[in-house]
Amino acid sequence: MTEDDTRHCYVPYEVFIQKSKLDYHVHVGSVLAPSPELALQLARENFLRRDTAVNIWVVRQSDIHQTPSEDHAFFAREFTRSYREVTGYSDNARRWKAFKERRAQRDQG
Repeated sequence: MTEDDTRHCYVPYEVFIQKSKLDYHVHVGSVLAPSPELALQLARENFLRRDTAVNIWVVRQSDIHQTPSEDHAFFAREFTRSYREVTGYSDNARRWKAFKERRAQRDQG
């Protein structure tokens, strides 16, 4: 493919829109465009006809890197971090009540 051919080649761009300054950018779809500038214009026309936004990002689809969906080992934890989980807190009320009862019995006897 020559340089002249690549100028007329449409590539997919992923579109992310930020509705307000306090919001995150959210993926809303994709557009086909020959350049990032035209991709911004197409994104505005396609995704902001009735909505308002403060920012638009367009990212060439080939520049996005992702893990394969079948690669479960990538997300496996190397170390146990159970101390960061809040599962033990649900039992705290029962333990606190038992502790206070034992202390009250000790103070009485």
